[in-house]
Order: sequence, then C-alpha cells, then structure tokens
Amino acid sequence: MTAEKISTTAERGPTATSHAGSLARGKLGTTDLVAQSLAVGPITSAALLGGIIAAKGGSAGPLYLLVVLLGVLGLGAVLVMFARRYTSAGVMYEYVGRTLGPTAGISTAGFYYFAYIILGGPTMLIGAGVLGHDLMATYTDIDVPFWLISLGVLLFVALVNIRGVDLSVRAQLTIFVLSVVPYLIIAITVIAKGGAEGNSAVVLDPTAPTAGQFLPTFIFCALLFVGVESSASLGEEAKDARKSVPRAIIATILIVAGFCLLMQYAGTIGFGADRVAQDWASDPLGLSTLGTTYVGEWIAPLAQLGLVLDMVAVAIGFMVASSRGIFALSRGSLLPPSASRLSRWQTPVVGIGVFATVSVAGIALVTVISWRTDMDPYVGFAVGATFGGLLVMSAYFVLIVAAVKLLVRNQWSKVGWVAVAAALVTVGAGIAGSIFPLPADESRYGVFAALASIALCLGWGIFHGIVKRHTLPELAVAEIDLAATDVPRAHIL
Repeated sequence: MTAEKISTTAERGPTATSHAGSLARGKLGTTDLVAQSLAVGPITSAALLGGIIAAKGGSAGPLYLLVVLLGVLGLGAVLVMFARRYTSAGVMYEYVGRTLGPTAGISTAGFYYFAYIILGGPTMLIGAGVLGHDLMATYTDIDVPFWLISLGVLLFVALVNIRGVDLSVRAQLTIFVLSVVPYLIIAITVIAKGGAEGNSAVVLDPTAPTAGQFLPTFIFCALLFVGVESSASLGEEAKDARKSVPRAIIATILIVAGFCLLMQYAGTIGFGADRVAQDWASDPLGLSTLGTTYVGEWIAPLAQLGLVLDMVAVAIGFMVASSRGIFALSRGSLLPPSASRLSRWQTPVVGIGVFATVSVAGIALVTVISWRTDMDPYVGFAVGATFGGLLVMSAYFVLIVAAVKLLVRNQWSKVGWVAVAAALVTVGAGIAGSIFPLPADESRYGVFAALASIALCLGWGIFHGIVKRHTLPELAVAEIDLAATDVPRAHIL
C-alpha cells in the first residue's frame, strides 16, 4: 500500500508567516492528555443530563446510551485519524482547513472556539456559582451571591491556566478523582442493595412498558461526550502527540461511557424502573437524593460538592483548549499578533484573558437579568449549554465531511467508511434533536444564538479565505509525512 505526504500547503501558494512564540514542548504524557479530555465533565454530564435521559428514555436509558456509544466511537475514530495527521494547537483550524480549505477551516474554528469559551466560561461558572450558593445556604446558612462564587472560581481557573499547562492538567485530574468518589460510592451501594425493586435486565429492554422512546433520548446521550477531543489542543505540548492524543481521545470516550452507564443504571434501579422517568427528571440533583436514600445523609453534600468541583475542572480544561485556539488563530494571522503573546510559563495569556473577559460579561448579563426579572440564574446555564453543544456538534459535522473527502481520495483506510457512517448518524441526529422541535423554554435562545454565530463565522471565513486569500501557516508540527515515517493508511484508524 502506498504512502503519501498529507499536505495542502504546496497547492495554495504562499503561506502566512508565524512570528509567535513557542508553547512548552514535550511536557505532557498520555495521562495528562486524558486529564485534559476529561474536561468533557463526566460528573456534570451524568448528574445533570442523566435525569433528562431518564425522562426521555425511561427504564431503557442505559440501553440507549450504549447504542449511542457505538456512534461516538465512530466519531472518535474520525478524531483519531486527524490527530494522527496534525498535531497543531489549532485543532479544527488545522483539521478542517488543511482538508476542506481555509474558508471552511476558519469558519469552523471560529464557532468551535467560541463554543468552548461559552461552555467552559459563563456556562460552567454560572452553574458552579448557583450550585455552590445552594450548597452553602443549605448546609452552612451562609448566603453568598452566586455571581461572587462564579467570579472566585474564574480567578482560580485563570491563575491555574497562566501558571503552566502541567499544573492545569494535573489540577483537572486531581479534581476529577476527588469528585468521582462519592458518586462511585452511591452507585455501588445502590446496585449492591438492588435498588428499589432489585437489579433487573429491564434496562436492556426497549419494548418494556417502562421504556421511553429512543430518538428523543439520542441527543442527550450524544451530548455526554461533547469535548472528548480537547486533548488535541495540547498536541504541540505533548511528548508524542501522534500516539498520546489518539489514546487520550479513545480512553476518555470509554471512561465517560463507563461512568455514565454505571450512574444511569444505578439511577434507573435506584428510583425504580416504573418511577425513574418521573422522579429523576423532576430532581436535578437526583443522584444526590439517591445517596441520601441508600447511603446516608452525610454523602449528599459531598456529591453536590463533587458536582461543583467537576464544573471547575471543566472550566479549567475549556480555558486550556480555547486559549490555545486563539493562539493558533493569531499565529495564522487571523487575529492580532498580540493574541499569540505567551506568559513566562509559555501559556497563551491573551487567550486566557479573552476567556476571562467573555466569562465576566456573561456572568454580569445573567446577574442583571436575574435581578431585574427574577429569572432563575440557572437558566443562563441551560442557554449556554444549548448554545455550546449545538456549535460543537456542528463542528463535528464539518469534520466528518472532511473525513469523507479523505476517504474518497483513498487517503484513509476503507474501514473509515464504517466510522464515518456511525459518526454521521450520531452527530446528525444530535444536531437535528437540538433544533427540532425547537425548545419551548428559554434554552431556545441558545439555538438562535448558535445559528447566528455560525452565520457570522461563515462571513469571517469567507472574508479571510476568499477575499484575502488566506493560507494556513507552514508549521513543522502541523502535518505528518507518511512517506517519511512509513505509516500506512490502514493504520491511521
């Protein structure tokens, strides 16, 4: 089988010249990259989306999640294929731009990184602030405004990010390990005690009277995995990115799937197959409630604290990824040169500042609206999650289209068609489920904002890609020479 150099720069004439400093090279191993990809927030996903999956899927929620996992593994294969080819911090800018062209790459990078900023910034910080406020008010009688907690968390997240990438990823891993313990105790105890009606295979029966519908559940199962590719943003800082990043992506998918399946099963039998759709759906802290019922009252505050801490870890990880995206776009002459400025610890300090500025603005907006209208500030979390989830899913869709182009050109093993088909069904259903039917609550504003962002970023991409004829910078870390490394196409998967 022949090998070839995967490159598009030679076809496009002169490339943008990079004058940016260098990110820290060779500092991170596979474990560090897994920690970064865990910015997907498995605890937040299992705790907050688990109730929605139960409401839609009923007792068959675990089965539906297992089916969606197959499609997510297809998406994982697509991500791995690109991660083996390109190791730049630009991720979507590089993946899409070097396959479909600068216009597509710039447009996709624009709304992808904006989604990361909103998801990890105001969305998670508001969520942590609201839940932190409730936790303190319930167990300590101390009334701290949610916005003050949110700003305090933002300060911590920014300092950790500035201080160095190794500190950032290790902080995420430490927080995850501490946060997951009470949830594992709850799940194991519920299963050991047999839940409300005993352990049952009804969770694998989509025809059971207590089972819900598959398609309405699909989108929420898919959203559990949004962000598993965030380790790719650290490709330039990894010791062996072409091995470590793919391993981290697949490992994270399996970790998130295993944890969420465990919690979904425990929640289903804990509430009871005939009651889970009503009881868990009506209780945003349902897993904490199960902890009180099956373990004891002492574990409830620990579970709620774990949820808050997981949101902090998500914010750290999304700041890591988005700040490097801003750095890469500046290096490619798409943003002012100052945006590629690095701190003394070789971290993209301007990107961190942009993330922090947008976060403060989002927190302030929700605070003012809540004060003037008595809106629950948690609505801001729901709107931000809808907005960011739809944009990241849209970026995945463009990436799948890019993978199809490589398959058509015979630049990826034929087994890639299976991965692309599975990924396309999963991501396509996820996007459709986000829009149709249009949410009746305030989260519909997240849909509107996402569509507007895509339109604006498309205009930005057309301006730079067609009008200014932008070309991607020639970076040694940006592409793999298959001819030089003798990596056959069949092994790219």
